[in-house]
Amino acid sequence: MKTHVLNTLVLFLLVTVLSLSPARGQQPLTYFLDDIEYDAGVPSPEEFLGFQIGEWHLHHALLVHYMEKLAETSERAMIYEYARSHEFRPLVHLVITSEENMRNLEELRANHLALTDPERSAGMDVSGMPAVVRLGYGVHGNEPSAHNAAPLVAYYLAAGQDPKVQEILDNMIIVIDPSLNPDGQDRFASWVNRHKSKTLNPDPANREFRDVWPGSRTNHYWFDLNRDWLPVQHPESKGRVLAYHQWKPNINTDHHEFGSNSTFFFQPGEPLRVNPRTPAVTDELTLEVAMYHAAAFDRIGQTYYTQQGFDDFYYGKGSTYPDVQGSIGILFEQASSRGHQQETIHGILDFAQTVRNQVVVSMSSIEAGLNMRETLLNHLRWFYSSALDEAGANDFAAYVFGDAHDQGKNRHFLDILQTHQVRFYDITGSLNVDGETFEPGRAWVVPLRQPQYRLIQSMFEKVLTFEDSLFYDVSTWTKPLAFNMPYGQIASARQLANIQGEQVSDIELPAGRVAGGQADMAYLFSWDEYYAPRALYYLQNKGLRTHVATEPFTMKINGNEKDFHFGTIMVPVKTQDIDAASLYAVVSEAARCAGIEMVAVNTSLVEEGIHLGSGSFAFLRKPEILMLIGQGTNSREAGEVWHMLDQRFAMPITKVEVERASSVDLNRYNVVVLVSGSYGGIGNAAREELMRWSRSGGTIVAFGTANSWLERNDFVNMEFVSLPETEDPLTMPYHLRSNIRGARRISGSIFLASLDTTHPIGYGYRRSHLPVYVSGTFAAKPSGNPFSTPLVFDENSLMSGYVWQPYKNHLDKTAGVLINRSGRGSVVSIIHNPNFRGFWFGNSKLFMNALFFGQIMGN
Repeated sequence: MKTHVLNTLVLFLLVTVLSLSPARGQQPLTYFLDDIEYDAGVPSPEEFLGFQIGEWHLHHALLVHYMEKLAETSERAMIYEYARSHEFRPLVHLVITSEENMRNLEELRANHLALTDPERSAGMDVSGMPAVVRLGYGVHGNEPSAHNAAPLVAYYLAAGQDPKVQEILDNMIIVIDPSLNPDGQDRFASWVNRHKSKTLNPDPANREFRDVWPGSRTNHYWFDLNRDWLPVQHPESKGRVLAYHQWKPNINTDHHEFGSNSTFFFQPGEPLRVNPRTPAVTDELTLEVAMYHAAAFDRIGQTYYTQQGFDDFYYGKGSTYPDVQGSIGILFEQASSRGHQQETIHGILDFAQTVRNQVVVSMSSIEAGLNMRETLLNHLRWFYSSALDEAGANDFAAYVFGDAHDQGKNRHFLDILQTHQVRFYDITGSLNVDGETFEPGRAWVVPLRQPQYRLIQSMFEKVLTFEDSLFYDVSTWTKPLAFNMPYGQIASARQLANIQGEQVSDIELPAGRVAGGQADMAYLFSWDEYYAPRALYYLQNKGLRTHVATEPFTMKINGNEKDFHFGTIMVPVKTQDIDAASLYAVVSEAARCAGIEMVAVNTSLVEEGIHLGSGSFAFLRKPEILMLIGQGTNSREAGEVWHMLDQRFAMPITKVEVERASSVDLNRYNVVVLVSGSYGGIGNAAREELMRWSRSGGTIVAFGTANSWLERNDFVNMEFVSLPETEDPLTMPYHLRSNIRGARRISGSIFLASLDTTHPIGYGYRRSHLPVYVSGTFAAKPSGNPFSTPLVFDENSLMSGYVWQPYKNHLDKTAGVLINRSGRGSVVSIIHNPNFRGFWFGNSKLFMNALFFGQIMGN
């Protein structure tokens, strides 16, 4: 990898400045690593950086440059880029092994992957095969001991001359991922380094330890990348998972930090909080590996704990995804110094100490991999071969899925499956399952009998029974429900054989087009397609006048009748400010960039329903969107809104801190988004101006607890639902209080709601029931106006996930969406986050409808 001139200059200047600065609290190399000989031709981190690890927080460019230097100077190392972050920083793997192994690296990798193929693995001899250990550092930008440990571990392996190092390299391939979140790493490093004093100040109140909203934990769009291993909605995660499957490591480490007053945690986690799809032997091997960490920490007197507090349930994290891939995933949590030195209940915690502990467990993981090599290789082989046996024991053969009206959503679903190496196939004919009809080209089958069987089941199944009631993260993630995707089960292998076509590899979005060529009257397109909002905004941004159908209609197209549903978009020809040919070019480009079909029509006359000149086609203004952000608002929800509009729909959104609301000219916007939050920073003047703006025709779209602020300040008429009263015993064990309280949270479950698809909030939906993701117990009562609650939760609405029994029906018959009029404007209250983690594709249309159609929502 070539180093750019600018990066080289920056590196030179930084090293020069730092080399002239007095060293403060510098630790020798032997504080971190064994006191052995090193290859003089390979620079140590201190020699390359000009300072010792732990003195300053590494910026990503320096970290990658050092890894490149190791690959340049050591015959044991090679580096490659596997992805780019949103801010275009490279994500790399540094691979280290013996020189002999390096010469045969591709052959060794291919043989290792063959262990995961049951058709080839049975007769393979693993006695001479190297184990693969992947060390993953720093998925959270503000947990710096992780990525700052990577250069030390890499140097030890690339330059160490000790026989123990050589034994490791002869028998193992080490894949180092030095920074899983480059953008967050740089935000945090910039913050703490620019607040560092020459005289270190460990006072926890110091600004150094309090980076500003939204913090540096997340990526560019404020997403937690350690929840994105399964959704893979970001380039960092998708690249990481694709690269993971190029190695399928035997051990995968996931290095983190937690509270400064903690000690050190390593997995296994809580014994009862393990995903039931994870084989018991995986937990046993994880515990065996844990003994190596325990021994390493005992040698240096570092206190630690295990099997408590954390779980292994959600497969979307870096320590649990490997468990469903035949690997041993290991979570490490180091007490954080946050900056360079901080007071804790255990005394002064130095940044260098936190880095050292991450180095220690990196080495103990490698030691475990070395000593357990054949056991781990055999486990990898067994995991995938036994998956076929488990699949054969099921009472059905495959899942079938697909949305007949939404190819964009279909493609996103297929892309997730393909990223995770799930095999899926075309269907060769129409299929009816449980009242749903599936058609070729718009539906696919996933056979159970394939190596990724366990992962497939975890993605498709609904879960309502659990061994434990506490969850570190969500309790369910059923992908078809998240996508509002029709799906069902194919009962038998014979039925599957009759319908299964070719395996699919090409999942590109269909090429958009305008059917019928240049129109004389209008262009029409359905709102069913996921990317229809991209096309509409493109047209509006070009200055075109657009309308939406508030009633269905039927027209003859090429002699055949075609139905157009609620939400159909019309672009008339004659009312535009450009000529017909130019209009056709713009419409064609909109269809192309959205991957949808538009229809050219040459008459206003319809066969049935509303004619094209009817007042039932409502005029639409282009959304000009402002979102209030900052202290007291939910940064994850704000990031999800920003990401979706920016990345998927090419729509700009203005982000303004709550404290600055009074200084903004609201007349520039027609939509204001309020994600969940307290909004205490909005002063009286800003509140009154927002009220005036809303009553003058603006649309407020509010999520979750933002609606509490709106209700308190008389923007909406809304009544919230209290939790059911429960009778607790007079006394309960004090030591169980956290568990008891935690069990009463809804930590992420799926509920079924009824949707009015004739209401503008329901445009583009064909089914009247919608799975909704819910986290928390916040709920609102339906409006007294029967037209103002277009989404209502059903009776017995829980579909999948854990809910404490007394709260099981808490959401039944509560509102999912409420509409309030405010003068000439409207307030669209979406009670539960519709854009969860960027992959809840089934609900995000509610939000897009609020943006585009809130202006026409009456009550």
